[in-house]
Amino acid sequence: MGRSDERITRRQCLALLAGAGASALAPEICRAGSETRLLRVAVSVETLAGANINDARAAYQVWISEITHGFGHPTAEVVPGVFIPSQEMIRGIRQGTIDCFGVTALEFTEIAELTDPDVLVLQDYLADGIEYVLLVHTASRFNKLADLRGAQILTHFHRDMVLLPAWLSTMLAANKLPMPERFFASLLARNTINQVVLPVFFGRADGACLARRNWETAVELNPQLGRDLRPLEVSPKIIPIAIGFRRGCNANGQKMLLDSMLTISNSTAGRQISDLYQAHGFVTRPTSVMKSTVEMVRQFERLSAPQAGSRNGKP
Repeated sequence: MGRSDERITRRQCLALLAGAGASALAPEICRAGSETRLLRVAVSVETLAGANINDARAAYQVWISEITHGFGHPTAEVVPGVFIPSQEMIRGIRQGTIDCFGVTALEFTEIAELTDPDVLVLQDYLADGIEYVLLVHTASRFNKLADLRGAQILTHFHRDMVLLPAWLSTMLAANKLPMPERFFASLLARNTINQVVLPVFFGRADGACLARRNWETAVELNPQLGRDLRPLEVSPKIIPIAIGFRRGCNANGQKMLLDSMLTISNSTAGRQISDLYQAHGFVTRPTSVMKSTVEMVRQFERLSAPQAGSRNGKP
């Protein structure tokens, strides 16, 4: 949508904000005679694994409409369709046509140098990173990673698991073992936790990969799982998905959008966004929090270089 055609004086701007009950934002958006470029918001389709895209698209559109017009001064707009393919997202960030973006860690690695280093927005449960676990049955013959050669592994198809190929590949390489597609007999994704862990519990699959937080929830609901299954390997803490801002984007609009993200649970549309990501809310961290995750991804890229198409974020 480009730049607004409306020019207002500082006094008029302050009066408008006071009437709208948003005077706390006055210092950020009231610059005499200034024009404000709307921030363009987009989300990668890769962040939606396991979620309904139509529900997600509707929630984002309503939420952006609420927050950008609630102040009486539009600050952001979503790209058509909200969710766009990975390469289109990366190209838009590089060309400066996308200012705020929800991306996977695989995508973030490609545009890390273009991201505002001071602020990254994370789902609250990702603030300190999450771990993946590789589970086997306690009665199985699998005592070390090498024992799983030729094993049948089930994985959880979920947005939090986008780094599973990177973790498995780097872990196997560290143990001087082949890449996952050559080491395991199969890696099959399943939509629910029960579909991932119960076949291992009943001896119909050799192992299961899922997020530790989901495994712990499953054990709370069924303690027998915790007695009969055990983690053979645990990943380092990683951050699979993040929301960033492009360096040099409009600072006033960025602050207003960021404030809205951090108070997202205050609105119905915002709570729908939180529910979409199975979070209670969002927190901020410096972009440096992604350092160890980016290092894993780059190691994975080096390992995967000879295999075309291996870096698609899915097991």
